[in-house]
Amino acid sequence: MPSSLEASARRHAIAAVIRTAVLYVILGVAMAVDAGVFLDLPVWLTPVFFLPLLAIVALPLGPVAGPVVSGIRPVPSTSVWHNVVTEIAIGLGEPVESIQVHDSDIPNVAMLPTPDADVVVATRGALDVLGRYELQALVAAQFAGMRDRWCRIATRAEIMWKVTPLFALLLLPGFFLGAPVTGIAGFLLIFVVVFTPRWNEQARDLCADVAAVRTTFDPPSLASAMRKLAERADATHQVDIGRWYLPVSPFLVLPKRVQSTTRVSGGSGSGGREWTSTDEVRLELQLRADRAEAMAAGAAAHRVTGREFSRRWGRLGR
Repeated sequence: MPSSLEASARRHAIAAVIRTAVLYVILGVAMAVDAGVFLDLPVWLTPVFFLPLLAIVALPLGPVAGPVVSGIRPVPSTSVWHNVVTEIAIGLGEPVESIQVHDSDIPNVAMLPTPDADVVVATRGALDVLGRYELQALVAAQFAGMRDRWCRIATRAEIMWKVTPLFALLLLPGFFLGAPVTGIAGFLLIFVVVFTPRWNEQARDLCADVAAVRTTFDPPSLASAMRKLAERADATHQVDIGRWYLPVSPFLVLPKRVQSTTRVSGGSGSGGREWTSTDEVRLELQLRADRAEAMAAGAAAHRVTGREFSRRWGRLGR
């Protein structure tokens, strides 16, 4: 594995933290202003509103992944699935206390580092669609992602980025109650999180892919599995592991997305261009498949990192 790839993953993880930190600095300042206007709190209490910043680097993933397990509809596991997970766990020296199968025909694999035990989950659809080596590669990749330091940092940044709107909602009443600047800040934060590209998610995927290729020893099977999941990208809005309000995508291979259509004016043709969330997920998984094979072949970092994603993203809808 070229060191330039690991360095690129590290840079993307740090960039994800910086982006998220900027949001929370703005949020903390706005909430401190609100508190001073409406609650007349002393200045020395304002650092309290910056505590969410600590979660970007210190958030324990277990309490986030734990509630996802409660949404699993278990069905009896197969001997093949049990053996696949056990073999990978032994090979990587990782303990696994729980191996489950979720009752869903949408192929997916998840690694959930809960406070009580690491839970590895496959859906019925995954066991039907994916072969043994493809399942092994995905399990190894999920293990690697949850154990890699930079991937865990990027995962925390992604989770905190996604829950920013929940904090920003606290600022919106200020627009009508005499603190318009804080209200506008709340609107802007929600807009940024909802309508900007998924930079943090891309950073986490890159870190996971670098770690996965370093530990799976079978990049072709990893790429094949990603491509098979890409064929089911139209079902991504139907992914039902976990509760609707939980940020579960960092733990799943096939991400959970809201069904939507994006339109951009000024593209080729008379009406610009448009694409759906299905197109986005398919692009991401196909890129990850190509990236796994390219990294294993010793590709230069600039060929498989964010630049390549941006290039392909620019072609969506054309």
